[in-house]
Amino acid sequence: MTNTPPTDTDRTAAPAPRRLLAPDMSRGAMLLMIAAAYATVYAGSHFGADVSQLPLADRVTAFASALLLDNRAFPLFAILFGYWVARGTDRRSERDGIPRQAYVRLLRRAGALLLFGVIHAVLVFPGEILSSYGIALLLVGWLLLLSTRALVVALGVLLVGSALLNTLFAVAYAYAAATDPVALAAVPGYLTAGDWAGRILAYPVTLVFMVLGYPLLLLVVTGFLAGRLRLFEDVDRHRRTLRLLATLGIAVSVGGALPAALASVGALDAGWATIGLLNGLQILTGVAGGLGYASLFTLIGTRVEQHPGRFARALAAMGSRSLTFYLLHSVLIAATLHSELIGVGAHVGPFGAVAVATGVWLLGLLAASALERAGRPGPLDALMRRLVDGAPARS
Repeated sequence: MTNTPPTDTDRTAAPAPRRLLAPDMSRGAMLLMIAAAYATVYAGSHFGADVSQLPLADRVTAFASALLLDNRAFPLFAILFGYWVARGTDRRSERDGIPRQAYVRLLRRAGALLLFGVIHAVLVFPGEILSSYGIALLLVGWLLLLSTRALVVALGVLLVGSALLNTLFAVAYAYAAATDPVALAAVPGYLTAGDWAGRILAYPVTLVFMVLGYPLLLLVVTGFLAGRLRLFEDVDRHRRTLRLLATLGIAVSVGGALPAALASVGALDAGWATIGLLNGLQILTGVAGGLGYASLFTLIGTRVEQHPGRFARALAAMGSRSLTFYLLHSVLIAATLHSELIGVGAHVGPFGAVAVATGVWLLGLLAASALERAGRPGPLDALMRRLVDGAPARS
């Protein structure tokens, strides 16, 4: 959706509600975090990798990434995704008076996400996240038909289940990384039939890992509950809560990530089992990090809402077209860094990869601003709406 100028027809109708800047700014900032996380994979520095032998700039980047970015961008994305799915479902239920129709629309969205995801995974980045959100909607979307109390109960159950399952996956992943670190770090190529077979076969394996190895369902339901409470929109009502979540959430996130970050740069010597447990702690405390970041970006966005500068408006323009720019960033990063394309990733470490991601994101800001000035939605966001609603995207 975009903020296009009203037409004469619009002026005779009831005015549309003003689009809030803060949530779109959150999504715009989130896209930089995701781009940076994706980019380091092309430089051979996946989460949990030992970077102790790399140059200082790369070690500092990897340490900061493990502390502030890895498994923090993903939770932020998932919470905001769940939030806006819940808000859209509730609004449609209130308007139409038939909650199950809103749920059918949710199922169509899940199917569209799976479609976008499989294309992205096979053609660009096997570790993509859209498909996992589609699966999450299929698994927990029905909770939106229930009461807020039911969401709270589901959240408690998922918290316990995630703590156990995610830790198990983290330990298994650490063992695999210790056994064959090169295989885990490799991104499939494009030149042979084996490369393409690997991309296709890796898709369902990665999808299962993303859904079960990370607290995805917990994050999406957290977003559902936040949406039911309008946490990131009714800021005046929730300001104290947002401040508490921003402060406590980010503190817990940093504290939980610190041991894994120290281990990654060789400052903490431990075997694979301990590394797995530390990585599991890093992943789980990312839930607090995602909620903390979402709250912080909401508070910042609210402060600049009345007098946004050019940068804030560009950030919001990107955030309101998040699907388009998520995929555009991924394509440009792959084209620049993949060893069989432009190949920059073969010559840089984490620092250089993050620099490339930042450059791509800045180009995206320029493109988003141009779309905003033209009053046009992101093309892929418009396609998503057509797939879900069966109608062209509306402003």
